[in-house]
Amino acid sequence: IYNIQISAQFLNFTTSEDNVTMWFALNGNNIANTASIEQVNAKHGGNPGASILTFNIFQQVRGGDYIQIKWTSNTGNTVVATYPAGTSPVHPVSPAIILTASFVSSVA
Repeated sequence: IYNIQISAQFLNFTTSEDNVTMWFALNGNNIANTASIEQVNAKHGGNPGASILTFNIFQQVRGGDYIQIKWTSNTGNTVVATYPAGTSPVHPVSPAIILTASFVSSVA
């Protein structure tokens, strides 16, 4: 069993709000009850609307299994994006997606 956590950074460059849905799949099949929905604001003042969606699941996996993260937006206009490092103020890169998978326990 693994605790799988994700953080995804979304940008919306349009003048309308957009809902993004993200979920997990195991071996290509959607995992029930794993979808999360986040509203991403419309752009304002020339800057894109931004939002970060975070969630986690505990999932049993076996050798050869694979986990996927899937997502869609209502309009199809919202993107997953990385912000570059900054100099004023100084800060590191802000990645589009951060994924952590932590082993929790073996299934007997």
